[in-house]
Amino acid sequence: MFNLKKIKQNAPAVPILVWTGILVGIPLIYVVVLSFLSRDSLGNIVFEFTWENYKRIFDPVYLKVFYNSFLLAVLTGLITLLIGYPVAYFTANLEANRRSLAMGLIILPFWISSLLRVYGWIILLGNNGLINSLLLKFKIIDKPLTMMYNFGTVLVGTAYMLIPFMIVALYNSIDKLDRSLLEASYDLGASKWKTFFKITLPLTMPGIAGGFTLVFIPALGLFFISDLLGGGKNIFLGNLINAQIKGRNRPLAAAFSVGMIILVLLVLYIYTRITKNKKEGLFL
Repeated sequence: MFNLKKIKQNAPAVPILVWTGILVGIPLIYVVVLSFLSRDSLGNIVFEFTWENYKRIFDPVYLKVFYNSFLLAVLTGLITLLIGYPVAYFTANLEANRRSLAMGLIILPFWISSLLRVYGWIILLGNNGLINSLLLKFKIIDKPLTMMYNFGTVLVGTAYMLIPFMIVALYNSIDKLDRSLLEASYDLGASKWKTFFKITLPLTMPGIAGGFTLVFIPALGLFFISDLLGGGKNIFLGNLINAQIKGRNRPLAAAFSVGMIILVLLVLYIYTRITKNKKEGLFL
């Protein structure tokens, strides 16, 4: 017998599940299936099962690309965390009106084209950019500094692009803190630093994990940042997948995409473990 009550309760979720299946499930299945196919000399898809695409992932050249992408995503997460946590903490402790203004300013970059923001860094860091022009004008340097087209520049651009995600995630976590716990810590003689490390930081760990996840995932695939700021000298997964698609090797591009998805799932697993352990700790 069908439970009509449960069916009615779950009915609103059906459209969401359908759209998720169409927009996420079907493309994901297509990419996985495509990664096991071959191509002919003209780049056309050949429906022959093969492991060759996945074997090529373990080529040292491609493994280095995976390593560079993973390193970029991790460092981006750490840099945005170190900068974003104080900003989110300060914002969460402002008065209501000032808090709204601060959050509006933090979210403001989302209203500007990502490409325009990246070109802004080119204007700043280029050999003929603003920074070099000022340093040369005041005779601090004799020749322009080379600040473009390296890993550090790509890291700066990626961190700048994604830091609002980290701040918003941390802000939501810090804003929900039970202030009575902090007051109790102060009343028991704990210093501000001890209260922060013993109470504030552990209780906001889900926000830290969530912010890191929100930053890590897009950092793996923002290929246009490394194209513009890296000058093609540093190849990351996004660049590699884009290059394979342009080169009409879609099965190999799909295999690299599956590898990226596995990295993302690994981070999501760590995130769920952290949040689960924190929730369990609250009820002990």
